[in-house]
Amino acid sequence: MRVKPTLLALLVACSTAALLAAPPAHAQQPQANAAETKSAKGRGAGADENIKMQRAPNKPGAETPAPTSKGGDKSRGSTSIVHVDNHTNLYIDAYMDGSYCATVGPWGDVWCNVGTGNTRMYGRAEFTDGSSLSWGPNIGYVDGTYTWRLWP
Repeated sequence: MRVKPTLLALLVACSTAALLAAPPAHAQQPQANAAETKSAKGRGAGADENIKMQRAPNKPGAETPAPTSKGGDKSRGSTSIVHVDNHTNLYIDAYMDGSYCATVGPWGDVWCNVGTGNTRMYGRAEFTDGSSLSWGPNIGYVDGTYTWRLWP
């Protein structure tokens, strides 16, 4: 069977374009940029092994250095952000790598600055009767912005 040269050239051009447009093959799957966690009921107000440093009260006159993204000193490594997305009607204290980050209100959002890499995320809602609900700990690889959704 003889193929006309123009048809052969067209077939070669189309197959080359298809190969160039194909996504590259990777040995590893990319890391997820989001996670979801459901609550777990706690038993009373004892020490929590997932919290290394409690929320600190504000001290008059104390100065906290600004992060790099807000004009502070540049540091080694890069900074990433965990977006805490609250899908509950509760106030939840968010902890990143064991340190208090922020309290996210009902149905609210907060953003926590973290170092790039594996980050341990933990959330805790305290109740007036001494009980609590917790989310996590959840470990995720954070590079850029990572969304952590909290569900009841």
